[in-house]
Amino acid sequence: MNLSIRCRRPEIGTSIMKIALMLSGLVLMLAALPVHAEIVFGPINNPNNGHDYYLLTPNSWTASEAEAEKLGGTLAVIKNAAEEHWIFSTFASQGNANRSLWIGLRRTSPGGPFQWVNGQATNSTYLNWCDTQPDNGGGVEDKVEIWTPYEGWNDARDDEQHYAVVEMPQDLRAKAFTKMEKSLIGAWYQSGRPDEACYITRTENRLFIITYDGRGGMLVTDASGVIIPSWNMHGEIVEDRILWSNGTWWSRKVTNDAADGPPFPRPATFGGFPGFAHSFNR
Repeated sequence: MNLSIRCRRPEIGTSIMKIALMLSGLVLMLAALPVHAEIVFGPINNPNNGHDYYLLTPNSWTASEAEAEKLGGTLAVIKNAAEEHWIFSTFASQGNANRSLWIGLRRTSPGGPFQWVNGQATNSTYLNWCDTQPDNGGGVEDKVEIWTPYEGWNDARDDEQHYAVVEMPQDLRAKAFTKMEKSLIGAWYQSGRPDEACYITRTENRLFIITYDGRGGMLVTDASGVIIPSWNMHGEIVEDRILWSNGTWWSRKVTNDAADGPPFPRPATFGGFPGFAHSFNR
């Protein structure tokens, strides 16, 4: 059964508001913009579904989704009114802000039906379009935003510059660590050096990384290795080493080949965060 909740109709004309938004988007496009979205804050855990969320800086829908996937998640997939309200109050209007937010809903073909980034069609899920939406203005509005200040959805052009909400897939309310995750816990050595000991530790439901100079961050795992979402860093596990995407490496034991670098191919770069590279190299 489709569940569609109509957000309050804007007091000003919808077409006028859309024109204003399009003009402001053109102004933003003329400004110097980052080549990819960046984290504003997060992770923030939604206690109702156990998922972590991040807020990204304004960018296009495509750039925002690419950044979400690098973090190990996707743009938010909204399943019910409670999730929508939590996202809206946490990211769109918190602190008297007025942020429109990209979510993980888009057309997969021009003028076609909308589909969530996880492959789920909207014909069996929660819907919350604003009045008169979606209208596919100009035939090019194939991405979806939460149309703040209205707690509802609007279709928009891909190149509009909006904040974005990333949803991580793991339910952290009752996490059971895998055998691989448990094997990561303990001491590691940056470049195999005994004076650069690093650590992977855990709380009840999360893994954390601590560098040799005292920096820390949350660690998540995927099929190809480990990810530090807040630093945009990926690590490939090869035998008893972690090969980080900024070119540094950790070993489970002190080695004699620290000066020679890792005797393995480096993993593909995942957009390494410069601050992370700095923290690993004196």
